[in-house]
Amino acid sequence: MAVGEQGRKLPARRVFLSHTSELGEWPKPRSFVAAAKDAVAAAGDAVVDMSAFTARDATPEQLDREMLAEADIYVLIAGFRYGTPVRGRPEVSYCEQEFEFATAAGMERLVFVLAEDTEGPPALIRDLEHGREQEAFRKRLPDSGLTITRVSSPGELAAKLERALNRVPRSRPESKLAGRISNIPARTATFTGRDELLNSLRAALCSGQPAVVQALNGMGGVGKTTTAIEYAHRHGEDYDVAWWVPSEDPSLVLGHLADLAQSLGLTTGQDSPAVAVSRLRGALRSRGRWLVVFDNAEDPAALRPLLPTGGGHVIITSRNPDWDDIGAALPVRQFTRPESIQLLRTRCDRLTESDADRIANALGDLPLAVNQAARLLATTGLTVEDYLELLSERTDELMARQEMGSSYPVSPAAAWTLSFDQLGRDHPAALSTLTLVAWLAPEPVPLALLTHQDGDAGAAARDPLAFADATAALRGRGMAEVTTTTIQLHRVPAALLRARTHDDIVIEGDRDSTWPVSAVRLLNAGLPDDPWSNPPSWPRWRELLPHLLVVCDPDRAWQPAADEVAHLLDRTATYLQTRGDPRVALPLFRRAYALRKEFLGEDNPGTLACANNLALGLSDLGEHQQARQLNEDTLARRKRLSGDDDPGTLTAANNLALGLSDLGEHQQARELNEDILTRRRRVLGDDDPGTLTAANNLAVNLGNLGEHQQARELNEDTLSRRKRVLGEDHPDILTSASNLALDLSNLGEHQQARELNEDTLARRKRVLGDDHPRTLTSASRLAVDLSNLGEHQQARELHEDTFARAKRVLGEDHPYTLIFASNLAADLRNLGEHRQARELAENILARRNRLLDNEDSGEIT
Repeated sequence: MAVGEQGRKLPARRVFLSHTSELGEWPKPRSFVAAAKDAVAAAGDAVVDMSAFTARDATPEQLDREMLAEADIYVLIAGFRYGTPVRGRPEVSYCEQEFEFATAAGMERLVFVLAEDTEGPPALIRDLEHGREQEAFRKRLPDSGLTITRVSSPGELAAKLERALNRVPRSRPESKLAGRISNIPARTATFTGRDELLNSLRAALCSGQPAVVQALNGMGGVGKTTTAIEYAHRHGEDYDVAWWVPSEDPSLVLGHLADLAQSLGLTTGQDSPAVAVSRLRGALRSRGRWLVVFDNAEDPAALRPLLPTGGGHVIITSRNPDWDDIGAALPVRQFTRPESIQLLRTRCDRLTESDADRIANALGDLPLAVNQAARLLATTGLTVEDYLELLSERTDELMARQEMGSSYPVSPAAAWTLSFDQLGRDHPAALSTLTLVAWLAPEPVPLALLTHQDGDAGAAARDPLAFADATAALRGRGMAEVTTTTIQLHRVPAALLRARTHDDIVIEGDRDSTWPVSAVRLLNAGLPDDPWSNPPSWPRWRELLPHLLVVCDPDRAWQPAADEVAHLLDRTATYLQTRGDPRVALPLFRRAYALRKEFLGEDNPGTLACANNLALGLSDLGEHQQARQLNEDTLARRKRLSGDDDPGTLTAANNLALGLSDLGEHQQARELNEDILTRRRRVLGDDDPGTLTAANNLAVNLGNLGEHQQARELNEDTLSRRKRVLGEDHPDILTSASNLALDLSNLGEHQQARELNEDTLARRKRVLGDDHPRTLTSASRLAVDLSNLGEHQQARELHEDTFARAKRVLGEDHPYTLIFASNLAADLRNLGEHRQARELAENILARRNRLLDNEDSGEIT
């Protein structure tokens, strides 16, 4: 913004940019048009170009004339392309016609021509179709009596255009509206952040349209109103009239606008509000330097007939995002984390950055809640721990507080309670759906999951039209972020809604159908397919993971659904285990097993299935002795209850065999696996996945006992059968391939082993990811192959990467980590780095009791 002689800001001039389309795209990353817009902004002016046109019933020629008529300065950027011919006048391009219009209107004209040495793609530099016309136009420009400025780059254009604009004399037109009038509320003295949003709002309002309607939408407490107030005060010098219109009740808007008309002397108290508003709109249509803010408007249809037009600006704040046919929406989001921290530490200087970050995270950066927390901490002796405990245990009481001196008119709880009440009256099914979402995690919830609701809300969710109405109500009121596939509720209103419904019964007559139980049953009904070695199901499990963890939280009152919680915990742990995160999976396995034992007893099949999975989780983290004891107990119970050939019994036997192998008892493991394989072949057939798992595990035992040729033959047969049954990239196939590569290496066929391991590693990375324990196993085995082939430096680099990943994923004491470290030490010795090798070997010896050198492959039920 330019400054006048008395230090007052002068209004931005409207600069019309005339150019052909390729100059808006080239060169990358900063085009000529982008550079020109930067120069206009730097000079304190606003851009007018075709990108600002709104859809309307007018020809491009009419729009050209109207936009030029509104502009103060015309700028031409003439490249080497002639541009689109004018409809009905094909001998002239739109750029040349704009030049003609500007000349005829006597406008201030600044002309910049791209010089011949400008570099760029030939297709953009040369116009094969209209090149002659453009060349002729470029030659005619100097004859117009103008000074032509040549430029070769966007940077040169920006610098020269800014200088040229600053040389054009400015004038400060007197306002045609008498006096300065404003009823804008007082600004917040400690307004924080929002610079990017305010800049975007200013740019939109000054984009050159006769009137710009800008909707600032967002949920309650996010700061829409305070942002609009701050804008009005920051740019107060740009407006002679600034009027605030409370718009939550559409029936009162007319009266507020009539008040403005009376303040401007356009009407008397004897005129009706409708007459007053008609006169007001007529007066504003032909004048500029006015701002009208419609705060908390919810109904676009009701507000549209009352919106003023002309050279001023209109801002709308609303929870409803559907203002597209009135004005482009600027979403008002939560604070960024730095903005939250800044506000908290500005108001309460005793807070460390770390403490402020913890509070901001707990509040989800919701401005109203962050502001309340800052004032509460600044005016009381509460510690950060005290506050977070209150937030966790007494959210509704805490959020209901209205701190003295707050710039917000209501508390966070009050801001949302009214919305909940109104939603319940207007859309009971929508409120029920929102409540259920509140009992899930503050993350996106798949809409498909909500079709599994119970009761009337479930019936509505399964009706596409009824569900569309419910989600539209939530979106239109700004109560949740709704996409075509998900819905998400902010953590603060979610906590308020949970406190409000904690003891409610969802289905009349069913005392067990509380909201925590309903959330458990919703997840149980919507669980994806079994995740074990089933990559296609993993995206869906990943989507549901935060919700599964939340609904199973031990502090939730889900006890009537304890068995369902145990099932969810076991399945969630299984997903984490098969995805390569055994450390996170193990405590969930423990909880599932404990719940099943408590509620079902030790001999229940569900309890034994959880025991089996817990043992596998222990084994994967190197807790082999605990795993063995649990497997022995599970196998004994299975045999007693179901017999030796039952699939559950064979699964328990399989896992015990794995545990024996982990403990180095390879002969016992072999004998047990031979018995399992025989039984499975007899009961299930040769190609059953369970049979092939038993064959795979027996092959591992044979390899551990030095019977490498037998192991190879069995692994080759298993791999062939698995490919036929499962396809090329199934995790079980990759396990067989990895084990076969180990057999080849043990038989001295190192090149074959290398090729197979390279292929397996590439597939595992694609299917399982770079950090999965099985991927790390393939990487380590490939590194060993490289070393066996004399490529020690390559082996070292691969082992260093594998060792670093294993430490991060599995921990420094995990058997796999120690194996990878041992192999790295061997690489170092092969390269003559004996001191480093010795130090690493000493570290390994200090950490381990035994070394595992085989890959686990177990079943999970």
